[in-house]
Amino acid sequence: MSGTRKGTRPLTGVRVLDFGLLTAGANTSAMLADLGADVIKIESGAYLDPFRVVGKPDDNDGWWNRSPQFRFTNRNKRGLALNLKDKDGQRVIRELAAKCDVVVENFRRGVLDRAGLGYQDLKAINPRIVFAAISSQGDTGPERMNVSFGSTLDATSGIAALTGYEGEEPRISGMDVNYPDQIVSLFATGMVITAVMEARRTGQGCFLDFSQREVASFTLGEEILAASAHPTRTLARQGNRQEGVAQQDTYRCRDGRWIAVTLAMPDATLPDFCAGRDSNAAVAALLEKGIAAAPCNEGLDLLRDRSLAGVTVVRDEKGGLVKGLPYRLDGKGIAIDRAAPDLGQHTEEVLRELLGYDDAAVAKLAEKGVTSTVPNVGEV
Repeated sequence: MSGTRKGTRPLTGVRVLDFGLLTAGANTSAMLADLGADVIKIESGAYLDPFRVVGKPDDNDGWWNRSPQFRFTNRNKRGLALNLKDKDGQRVIRELAAKCDVVVENFRRGVLDRAGLGYQDLKAINPRIVFAAISSQGDTGPERMNVSFGSTLDATSGIAALTGYEGEEPRISGMDVNYPDQIVSLFATGMVITAVMEARRTGQGCFLDFSQREVASFTLGEEILAASAHPTRTLARQGNRQEGVAQQDTYRCRDGRWIAVTLAMPDATLPDFCAGRDSNAAVAALLEKGIAAAPCNEGLDLLRDRSLAGVTVVRDEKGGLVKGLPYRLDGKGIAIDRAAPDLGQHTEEVLRELLGYDDAAVAKLAEKGVTSTVPNVGEV
């Protein structure tokens, strides 16, 4: 384990009920956990975080605990198995809400409300609760119930209209990136922290309504402004070209790697210059001439870059890759205190520690299947 201990981090003492799934919700709560919050990941055998299924490595027993995708985005959390469709599971959540500061969720709109676990329900129990609802289209409006993925959000936000080459179709970031999911988790983490500070000052929490589509569109402010000034203008994808820059593109070098170069004056010899040199030599030569140049790094390049240790990815105690932290604390990157939890790994621990449940109460929930840690295959 690396970095500072959890007890010395900024969010030590903050407790989070985490219903976050996939990237948008789960990465928000993961960054809160990285900062020291006690994040309690809620799943059940009746409904897993889809990353457990998407990353299913095999069909052997326990496959749901071995997904690299799940482990990547759920480090530093405790796992609590509770079936939210069960009345007892709902009761336990209400009891926990009284002892928590934050709820993070990115279910389809209305799921928690129907279970009696929406913001108004939990606010009545705990007025200082900060409820972060992360959804594709926001909590209100005619499209609030639309099913969306990163690709559709790339499209509806306007990002895809800018991405691609002249004369070609719009490009989406795809499943490997899901750009709108990544950026909403960054915005949401900051807003949750601010809201918790305010709740502790005033005793009043709030409902934070995050629309991934709106956050993605927010990043395109200049393009939206340009469209409002020239409403008849047709937006043209321009690849690597940029207005006011004479030459900007990527070039393949002798070793097969690509480099990116920006020139103030056009130079027709640049492709041949790069093709005749290895990428490192080409970049060094161009930088020496005062020309902006950089290698087009791939995943392994970033993993090996010591300057990015703890920022891009790190390895947890099980040796698996874990998403890093996009900033440093006192010069340090992410600290992994615990690997992503197995399904319901800390159920008994949480129930006893936070709610004072005894053996009989814990056993009763288990007997009813409320805290099942084995997937119901018919419902996964």
